[in-house]
This record gives sequence, C-alpha cells and structure tokens, in this order.
Amino acid sequence: MKKVSKSTVTSGSAPSSDPPDTSPLLTDAAATASTLLTSALDSASQAAAFSYLKDQLTSLQSSAHKGPMTFRVLSFLGGLAMILQCSTGTFGKLFSFSPLQALIEVYCLIFGLITVILEGQEYAFLKPFRTSVQSYCKLLTYTWGRGIFYMFSGSLMFSQFNLFDMLIGGYMCFIGFTSLIIGQQTANKLTDLKKTLASESVVKEKFKAMDVDGNGTLDSKELAALCKSLGSPLDHNELVAAISTMDKDGSGSISYEEFYGWWSGWSYEKESVGGRMSV
Repeated sequence: MKKVSKSTVTSGSAPSSDPPDTSPLLTDAAATASTLLTSALDSASQAAAFSYLKDQLTSLQSSAHKGPMTFRVLSFLGGLAMILQCSTGTFGKLFSFSPLQALIEVYCLIFGLITVILEGQEYAFLKPFRTSVQSYCKLLTYTWGRGIFYMFSGSLMFSQFNLFDMLIGGYMCFIGFTSLIIGQQTANKLTDLKKTLASESVVKEKFKAMDVDGNGTLDSKELAALCKSLGSPLDHNELVAAISTMDKDGSGSISYEEFYGWWSGWSYEKESVGGRMSV
C-alpha cells in the first residue's frame, strides 16, 4: 500500500474586514514594525517566540482596529522588537569580545522593557511597574517626554551599525518624532478647550453633561464628545495623548478629580504636553 505523505500548505492571509482609515505614515510604520519583529529573530529563536508574539499581536488587534493605529500601539510593537533583538544580540556581542557593544545592547534591552511597560495599557499586571517608572521619571508621563525617550533609545540602538539594530533604531526614532508632533497638536487643541472653560462651575457642568452613563468618569468616547462640543475636536491619536495626560491613575477613563486637576493646573500641564516647559 502506498504511503501518502502530508505536505505543508502555507496559506495566504485570511480575509478580513476593511480596517479603519489610517494616516499613511502610521500605516507604513505598522507594516515596518511587523517586518522588524520577524527579521529581528534568528532561525533558532523563531519557533520559541512565534507563539508568544502571535498571542500579543492578537490581543492588540481589537484596540488597534477600533480606530487608526495609534502611536502607543506602534510604540509597544517597537518595544517588543527591541527586547527580542537585544536579548539575542547581547550574547552575540559578548562572545565576539565586544563588551562596549554588549553594554549598549543591555541598555537598549532595558529601554525596550520600559517602552512595553509604558505603552502596555491593556495589561493590568504592568500597571504597578508603570506607576513606579513614572513616579521616578515624570518626563515619561507626557507624550512629548516619551517621544524624547524613544528618540534617544532609537539613536542608541542605531549606533550599533548592525542591520537589524539600525532598522529598529530608525523605527523608534520615527515613533519618537511622531509622539512629539502629536503632543504638540494635542497641546494646541487642549489650549483652545481650556479657553471655553472659564470657571469651576462651567467645568463641573460640562463634565456632568457629557457623563452619559452617570458613573462619574469620562471614557474615550465621552471625552471626545466633550472636546467636540467645545469646538476642539480630537482625532484618534490626539485623543489617546489627551487621555494619557489627564488619566493619572491609568484606569483608561477620566474622573472629575482628574479632569478638574488638569484644568486647575493648566499652565504647567500645557507647557508639559507641548514640550515648552518654562519654569
């Protein structure tokens, strides 16, 4: 009797519904991130890491497709790429007797971990670590601050002059620059928003009016509706940046105390979000 051997069939991408419109730059960056995550792994580690990466990317899919791919999701993917590349590169540098380059790889590995902690908002177990990082470095609580951090991390990785390191480093520099731009745009729109909130009573009135479900907090849709009603509409990325600025406890929604705290301390917050700190 003839044995029939099974052949491995590589299927194409499964059909999916059309994703929401994204800006060309962020769409290209998302494609680049996917390429980097694959190419950063050598053949020996691909099998071990594939299952983990598949789970992580699947868990990010829902948030990534609720609106345009946000810079926070792209930053998270960049952090993963740094961790995977540097975890394999560190040992390679040690075995090739390049201690300085190995030390830089260690630093980049740590920076990749910090990036994942900062941007992994959907993972509850990361919240204590995120709180600790932000308490020791207030700079990282702001969009523009994380942008500077990502540009520094990317430039350090780029300095390794290895193909994969340079690709990931260049990608992180792009994400950092994007964060700076979005922070600036958000600061300008929040400036206009503040001008319409002339007093504490107005702040309270507007907050209660937009708290549709009456739970005492504003989710992303309610905050977007509030900004739009006051003549300062935010796009998806700007909304993410605004929530990041106001949401001090990392819950993903804005309490009245947080909203009022942002409004009453506006002169400091405005300068911080926009990157024009003048003390």
